[in-house]
Formats: sequence, C-alpha cells, structure tokens
Amino acid sequence: MVVIGGGISGCSLLYHLTKLGWTDVVLVEKNELTSGSTWLAAGNVVQWTSNRCNARLHQYSIKLYRELEAETGQPTGWRTTGSLRLATTTDRMDEYRHVLSKDHALGIECNLVSPEGAQELFPFMHSEGLLGAMHHVLDGHCDPAGTTSALAQGARQAGAEIYRFNRVKDLSRARSGEWVVHTEKGSITCEIVVNAGGLWADRIAAMVGVYLPTMPIEHHHVLFEDLPEIETLEEELTSLRDPDVPFYLRKEGNSLLVGPYESDCKAWSANGVAWDWAQMDLPVDLERIQQYILRLMDRVPMLKDAGLKHIRNGPIAYTPDSQQLLGPVHGVPNFYCLAGCNFGITQAGGVGKYLSEWIVEGEPSIDLSSLDPRRFGNWTSKSYTWATAHEAYRLQYQLSIPDTERIAGRPVKTPPIYDLQEAQGAVFGSRYGWERANWFAPDGVEPVDRLSFRRGTSYFEYVGRECAAARDRAAVYELSAFAKFVVSGPTSMAYLDRLTSGRLPKVHRVGYNLMLTPSGFIADDMTIACLAEDRFYVVAPAASELRLMQHMEDYLPHDGSVTIDNVTNRYGVLAVVGPRSRAVLSKLTDTDLSSEGFPYLSWRDVRIGVAPARALRLNFVGELGWELHHELIYQRTIYQHILGAGQELGLVNCGMRAVLNSMRLEKGYLLAPDICGEETPLQAGLEFFVKFDKEDFIGRQALERQQEQGVPTRLVTMVVDAGDADARGDECIWNGDEIVGRVTSGGWGHRVGRSLALGYINQNQSEPGTTVAVEILEHKRPATVVRTPYYDPENKKLRI
Repeated sequence: MVVIGGGISGCSLLYHLTKLGWTDVVLVEKNELTSGSTWLAAGNVVQWTSNRCNARLHQYSIKLYRELEAETGQPTGWRTTGSLRLATTTDRMDEYRHVLSKDHALGIECNLVSPEGAQELFPFMHSEGLLGAMHHVLDGHCDPAGTTSALAQGARQAGAEIYRFNRVKDLSRARSGEWVVHTEKGSITCEIVVNAGGLWADRIAAMVGVYLPTMPIEHHHVLFEDLPEIETLEEELTSLRDPDVPFYLRKEGNSLLVGPYESDCKAWSANGVAWDWAQMDLPVDLERIQQYILRLMDRVPMLKDAGLKHIRNGPIAYTPDSQQLLGPVHGVPNFYCLAGCNFGITQAGGVGKYLSEWIVEGEPSIDLSSLDPRRFGNWTSKSYTWATAHEAYRLQYQLSIPDTERIAGRPVKTPPIYDLQEAQGAVFGSRYGWERANWFAPDGVEPVDRLSFRRGTSYFEYVGRECAAARDRAAVYELSAFAKFVVSGPTSMAYLDRLTSGRLPKVHRVGYNLMLTPSGFIADDMTIACLAEDRFYVVAPAASELRLMQHMEDYLPHDGSVTIDNVTNRYGVLAVVGPRSRAVLSKLTDTDLSSEGFPYLSWRDVRIGVAPARALRLNFVGELGWELHHELIYQRTIYQHILGAGQELGLVNCGMRAVLNSMRLEKGYLLAPDICGEETPLQAGLEFFVKFDKEDFIGRQALERQQEQGVPTRLVTMVVDAGDADARGDECIWNGDEIVGRVTSGGWGHRVGRSLALGYINQNQSEPGTTVAVEILEHKRPATVVRTPYYDPENKKLRI
C-alpha cells in the first residue's frame, strides 16, 4: 500500500502498519516530512475532549509519545506537564463534571480542582472569577518534527519505505483493480491507497473523483520574550486553557507560548493549497487576535510587561464538525482517508493505531463512527464547508452541552413540510444534512434552544407535553431522514439472509434485523419490509446511509443477481402514533386498520386522503401507530390531511427530542451510542434477533465463540434517582468504589416520570433489581436495573 503525505498522521499510520506486520508499505511526500501543518504546530498533547472516541485517541497518543524515543532512539521532545482548563461559569463546571466521569470510565488520570488548587498548579495567574478547573495529570507537549521523525524511524526500522521530495501527480486504476500512484519520480502499483495529504488532502481526493470537506483556517500562536519567572522554574509548568476567552498557554523554553481561537477567523487558499507551498509562515494579523492576548494578560498579569519574541500564523485543516475524516471512502475501493486533523499532533498516535487496524484487520477495535468520512454525503459542497469550517474554528472551545446544534451552512436538505412545521413553532436540528423538528414551541413561547446539563432547558416542559399526547391521544412526527434502500433480484432473499443475523420477514411483513461484522459486532440495525419474494425495503438510521450502502455493496454477488437502489431522497416518512392514531388514520383511508386486518409488524399500500403511501405498522415510541412511507411529492398533502383529521382528536406535532431522548428510552429501543460497533447482539440484549438455526450469516462464528465463553457485559435499563440532571451518555456506573460499567444514553422518561439510563454493565450485575450508582455531574446517584422495556413491558399498546 501507499500512504500519501508525510505529516505526523501519515508517519504514524506507516509506523502502526509495520507493528501489525505489514512491511510492503510506502509513504510518499512531496517535500520534507512535516512540511505542512505539522511544521507549524504548537505540539500540545491533551486528553481533554467531550467525545469518547477522541479521548481514546488522545489517551493512546500520550502513551505512545512517552515511550517512542526509547524505542527508536529519535528524540521527541516529550514533556509531561499536566494541563488545566479553567471554568468561570456554572455551565462550564457542569461540562467538566460530565467529562470527568467519562474520563474515569476510560482510566484517564484527571480531577477537578478549586480556584486555589488551580493557582497552586499555575502560580502566575489571577484566580479572580474562577469557579474551578479541570486537571489532566499526564498531558504534555512534544516536538512535532522530532516525534514525526521518530515515527518515521520506527517504520523504516521495520521495513517500510519513505520517498521524500516526490509529489503524487495522479491516481489511476489498473485493469486488475490495483491502484497506480503516479509520482514525479515514477509510478507505484499497489492494492491500497491512504490519503494523508493534510492541507492537500482535498486535491488528492479530487484525483479519484471525491469531494473532501476540508478547509485550511489560519491559526496564530505567539511566543513571548524570555521571562525571569519562567527561567527560574525548577519543574515543568502546567499548561493552561481558558475556553471562555479562548486560548491555550504553555511553557516554551524560558517563556510562554499562547494560541488564541478568534471568532473573526479566516480561511486560507480555500480553492486549493499550491503544491509548492511548504514550511512557510502566513502573514500575521495581530489586530485580529490582540483582544484575546489582552484578556490573557488579565489572567496572567506578568505578561503585560513582556515583549513578543515572534508571532507565527499557519494553516490548519478543518472539517464541518471539527472532527477529522478517518476511514474508507464510499464508492472508491481500497481508498482510505486520514484528513482534516485540526488536532493532528494530539490525535496522530491514536489515528495511526486504529486506522491501521481498520485496514489490516477489516475493522478497528474501537468505535470510529464519529470520524468516519461517510458521515458526509454528496450533499456537502465547498460553500457548505466554507461556512461550517469557520464555525468549527470559532466554536473550538464551545460548551459540549447535550442537544447543541450548530447553525452554519443550514439548511441543506429540507422535507417538503419544513415551512409548515416552522409556522407551528418547530425548533429544528440537523442530522446528516437533513432538517428535523426537535420540538415545537406553543403559541407565546419563543422557539429557541436554551440548553443546560441540567433539566432546566427551554424545551423540557414542551417535550413532556408531546410525550403525554403520544401516550394519551395522538402525535405526528417526521422521519424522512431515514436511510432507505430497495434490495431486489432473484437471489436477494439469500443475499440478505446471509447479511443479517435474524429472520427475514415474509411477504407483507416487517421485521427488525441486524447486520454484523465478521467479528460479531453490530455494523447496523434496520427494519426490513418484504415487498415480494425477490424485493425488500430496508430502512436504517440517517447517518448510516453511506456506511450501510458500502457494507451491502461489499458483499454483493458478482453475477449481478442482486441490485441495491438507494431511495433515501425519493421517499419521505411521517409517523402517526398514540391510542387515537387508528381513529385519525381511519378518517383518511378505506384500508382496514384493525389488528385483524392490519396486524403489528405488517405493511400495506394505502391512500391517505388522495395520496398514496406504504404504511408500516411499527414505530420508535412504543405506542399504537404507523409509519407512512411516501414519495416526497405527496408529503405536504399527507401531512395536512393528518393535521385536519387529528384536530378534534387531540393530535399534536412531536419532535425528535420527545421521540429519541425520552420515549425510545422508556422502551429500551437502541440508537448508535448503544450499539456502536464494539458490542455484539448478545451483549446488547438483542439475542432474539440472532437465529443460530438459520444458514450461515456474517459474524455467526464469532457469536458462537462468545456464547461459549460467556458474555462479559450486558446492556441494561436503569431507573436513576437523578436529582436535577439526567445521565446523557458516557457516565460511569459504580458498585461501591468499583467502576462496573458505563452509560450509553439517558434522559427523562416523561411518560413514566422517571430518569432513565441505558448502559453496559458487568454480566453478574445485570439482573433486574440490582442496585448500582450512576455518576451524574460528580454525584453518584442511586440506580436500579429494571426490566426492558420499562414502559409497557408486555408491549400491549403496540398490538391493540
């Protein structure tokens, strides 16, 4: 294989590939190693992140960098300093309390400190206005060039080759299907290509017809002149961050280095970085960053009299959501992406390790879905990336409050009823480019999110009303973002039977099913409707569209006997649920909606007023109800019919926060955080959807081994005595002083009036009635494992 790009990430990947035994590997770099963003990096390596996936990348990077010099003999400049993040607001302290529990579950050494404790760790600051700080003990910094050289040296020692000053000019495919990498010094034929092109990754991707949503954004860091107070220090100085300014500050030699994240940020070479750019500073714009430096001086007064040694401005590649692009690219076989690394030094060790696993072993050992480049589809564009990358830089230190929505570049994809929902008070969010109503503000209530880690949000009361209506009367919600496929052909039944672990439904029936990886982990979950013996309708979560498409394509028979048609953008979905949903829809259709004429988990072609639809009797909230799948041109008509028919029956609009953050928890229905590719169906409580008596299916052997060896953890539902804040995901589950599991998702169950959490817990403590504690905002809250589903445990409401 060939890795394109000699920054720290590309060299880390090369190093880790050799660790897994791949030595027939080559890295090609157009200039010197580190000549792009790596050369300009400050070298900070921190474990702070609100994202569990990133935390594991950072955690591994620190472990690697601390050991790398001893292994390779190449100095890395590693310094363990620890780091402080300051808090001046109660929301920021709540954020730290939440992250603290997540980090403890991962074994990361960290703690919360008082203002006085923070000043002891960084004695040169004023503690005025501080409420506290978060302290990560093992954070530090390295020399980016030295660390990259050490990774390259380690790869070379194992047999990898590195070609510098040799630009890749083009990529093509041989008739055999192999890649041909055309460089200035000749062509290399290989099986796999990895695009680790850094600032040029978008130009590399364009060679294979792929648009990569990355944008270089300018970033300054400033080095002050030598400071006597720093020169006399006998120990390392803890690095400092104030996310509400925001800036990072650390010791560099006998001085301090600061990097601000200004709101008035600026893209650079948005139309493509010149091939010959390397190791050059960009023009400094002191006016743009001076207010942040002044605010820093208020926190660290000794800097007011310090001169500036130099100011450096360089580009960093950003993506629309600040997360890098790591993994396979859909539609381009054996082509992987390692790009958009705005925290490249911090994450490089981890991305090298886990991407190498993905390439060599077929899947990574941790969940990388939040970084998967297939989370963006062909709906992204340069203008979208421009808007969202600027926003991502501005909000680099944004509070990670649950349910936060970013606004730049929106809307992209809107359902036909978008304006009708907006007129009724809808407050929208965005998933996979689709606008979705999160909640509806009643007349006289401002339709705006005011968020908190606690229950005092602007929407809590109104989400509760929506849940109550779904329980007691009727509700309608829109789900057009679902990924939707028609799988057809003479062998489509056998094909899907091998791809899924459960039984396929019979004609006119619908079933929940799972697709697994060869290791038995859950690749995706979906509903499948059997339209005919040789035709199936597959519906999956919105963000799964390209991942699921590629998973199915990877196993297609070569004889053309199965066809997959992606109909996501053709069909919309409206769900009508609640005990009066049958009465609402009976006003609009002649179809028999009784349980005898239209049983649970079946489908029928119906007319809703004048418009055709495919009605599936199932839903994600656990009430009597139907999903109405229809061509999008009919959505406005169907929606208006439903509102009219439901008016006198008490029907209300319902948003995703009621559906996903509350009602589905009460039923124990699972989302991506609960089945994230690190657990098997046997652990997730989905063993009913694994049929060992059917013919072979992907992942079967792995599940049989786990069944023999015993399942280590189980997903359970817990009722939590939660105080004024609910678990939301990644919190520790405790048994006394022992961590016995982690929460995957949680929230308030409005229909049952209890705080609920789903989470994986040690097998021997997973039985209903077991008492544990869930750590929520630094408090261990008593919790009891209960039967799943907690709401309507006999599923009577679904079947009435």
